[in-house]
Amino acid sequence: MIMINVKETTKRYIGIGLMLIIFLWMVGITAGCFRPDWMLMAPVWVATAFSVVVLVAFGLLWQWVSKKHPDSITTLYYSVSGFRMLLALFTLLICYLIVGRDNMLSFVLVFMIFYFVMVGYHTIFFSRLLKRQ
Repeated sequence: MIMINVKETTKRYIGIGLMLIIFLWMVGITAGCFRPDWMLMAPVWVATAFSVVVLVAFGLLWQWVSKKHPDSITTLYYSVSGFRMLLALFTLLICYLIVGRDNMLSFVLVFMIFYFVMVGYHTIFFSRLLKRQ
């Protein structure tokens, strides 16, 4: 069994995730500049903020659980997936209440892209980490 450095792994997880979020943000902002009729600026900022908060919160939570309760890691993965989905639905509900029904399509589409890319990143990162152990 290979022992992992939890602090370095957390830094790597958050660092790569932040680079991925910055790339998605740049693509969204660029698309919004070239197509202002799509009204992408607010959805891109909301999705970026959501992604950063969830990424950092999970990274720090994973670090704490890995150090204090390593036998609960599997439970953490399942519970974070469910909580992330509920938090995403709540965020979209708040956006719906603020912008209304007519402007929700751009929010949902941009948010889904960020959400699924980050879920894919999370899955790939931790599946590779578990294979190394």
